[in-house]
Amino acid sequence: MTAPRTRNRLRARLAASAAVLAAGLALAGCSGTASPSTSTPAESAGAGYPVTISSCGRDHTYDKAPTRVVIGNENSLKTIDALGVSDAVYGYVLGPDDASKTPAGLPKNLVEVSSTTIPAREPVIAAKPDLFLSYNEAQLTTQGSVSYDDLSGIGANAYVMGAYCAKNPDNRSIDTVYTDVTNLGRIFGVPQKALQLNEKLKDRVAAAKKSLDGSSATVAFLKVAGGKVYAIGGYPVSAILGALGLKNQFADLPTPFAELSTEQALSMKPDVVFVNYVGDEQAAIDELAQALPHLQAMKAGHVYGANESGPQGGGVGIIESLETIAADVKTATK
Repeated sequence: MTAPRTRNRLRARLAASAAVLAAGLALAGCSGTASPSTSTPAESAGAGYPVTISSCGRDHTYDKAPTRVVIGNENSLKTIDALGVSDAVYGYVLGPDDASKTPAGLPKNLVEVSSTTIPAREPVIAAKPDLFLSYNEAQLTTQGSVSYDDLSGIGANAYVMGAYCAKNPDNRSIDTVYTDVTNLGRIFGVPQKALQLNEKLKDRVAAAKKSLDGSSATVAFLKVAGGKVYAIGGYPVSAILGALGLKNQFADLPTPFAELSTEQALSMKPDVVFVNYVGDEQAAIDELAQALPHLQAMKAGHVYGANESGPQGGGVGIIESLETIAADVKTATK
C-alpha cells in the first residue's frame, strides 16, 4: 500500500466523521464469512412484535422481522449469520478498505449496493431495504449520503452497530457487543438465539482473558499514514484491552485517534505494540520500525500487525479480534 493511498483513505474517514475512522481502528481478526443459515420459524413467530429498538438516540419500531437488509459493512454479516438470519440480507456497502475489490467469502447471491463507504441515497433507495444495518452513523448523516428521512420514506429502519453515533458515548465497553447482539435478536425475532450467542461470546472472552494468566501488560495501538504515526486509544481498542485486563497505553488520549506527539513517542514504553494495517502486514510493521526504531517492544520483536477490517461491522468481528490480540500478547509475554 503506497503512502498516497493511505492518506486518501485517512482523509476520507476523517472527513466523514471521527467515528468512521474509529470503526476501522484495530485489530486482527478472521476475515472469512460463514455461509447463510435460516432462523427458527417457531421463534420468529413468537417474537412479540411490534418491538421498538433505540439506535443513536432514535427509536425504530419493527412490526415484523426484516427480510431485505442492506448492511453498511460486509463484516456485519458475521453477527447476522451467527444469529441464523443471514437469509434476510439482500446486499452490502463496501467497507473503507475494500473500495477496489469484492470482499472474499461473501455469498454469491448478495448484491453490492454501493462501492463507497458513505453510500449515496439513490442506490440504497433503489435497493428497497426494510433495514439499513450501518456500521457507523456517518453513513446516514454525511452530506449526500442516504439519510434517516430517506429510509423512513421507503418504510425502512436503521440500526447502527457498535453505537458508532455522531455523539459517541465515552464509556463503551465490550458489553456494547452484547447489546448489539441482544438488539438484533429482538429486531429479527430470535431473542433466544441472541441470548445463546451472547453466552458463547462471553465464554470466548473469558477464555481469552484466562489464557493471559493475569498479565497486566501495557499495550499500544498505532497506525502509520503519510509518514506520520497515529495513536489509537478509543473503542474498540479500549473495550478489548479492558476485557482482557490489559493496560491501554493511550487510555487518556483526548480523542479516539490522534497524531503521536514527539513527547509521547519518546516517553511511551509499551510491552506490546499493534500497528494497524490494510493489505500488507509486514510493510506496516516495517514502516513503524522506521518511524520509531527506539521502541523497546520493537527491539524485542513484540510488534504485531492489526488488520483494520477485523472489527469493522462490530459484533462477532470484535470478539474475533480480541482473541487474536490475546494470542499475540500471550506470545510476547510468555
